[in-house]
Amino acid sequence: MRSITHDPLLALARGVILVSMGVTALIGALFLVLSPFMVFGRFDIMARISGDGPDGLTTDTFIAIGGVLILIAAMAACAFLFLRHLLRIIDSVGQGDPFNPVNAGRLAAMGWLALAIEGISFPTGLVAAWIARTVKDSHIGIGFSLGGVLLAIILFILARIFRKGAEMRAELEGTV
Repeated sequence: MRSITHDPLLALARGVILVSMGVTALIGALFLVLSPFMVFGRFDIMARISGDGPDGLTTDTFIAIGGVLILIAAMAACAFLFLRHLLRIIDSVGQGDPFNPVNAGRLAAMGWLALAIEGISFPTGLVAAWIARTVKDSHIGIGFSLGGVLLAIILFILARIFRKGAEMRAELEGTV
């Protein structure tokens, strides 16, 4: 019989999550570094785009773009933390001990992070829509993702299931 520590699905999931963590860290760092350039380097950017600055690109527009970049970096940080919790859960499954209180806490934290990403995405979309209105020939749609809220609810329910599973296992170990 094959050990769970050699499960190819867990190995694949672990690899995908590690790559995803790298991508989110890169995106977050890049956008965090670029945001001050959008605010403080706006005059140089405007001069390079055209001699007088393009229609609609005002100081407020560049400040808003810098704000959007910071908000996206915050969402990337939340996504990184989400993936880190998921990686730790996968590692505990590989060790044969998924139903423990620590994983219940991780699932609950993942639910809160999913809600945080949804909460940050709405003002990000509003600011991006304002930017799109001020810049000629640009369009953007904003919306609310019911999928993100549903994910958070599912994660909170799974956290309770894992917490109850850990309690049941502790009771069973106490009776044997």
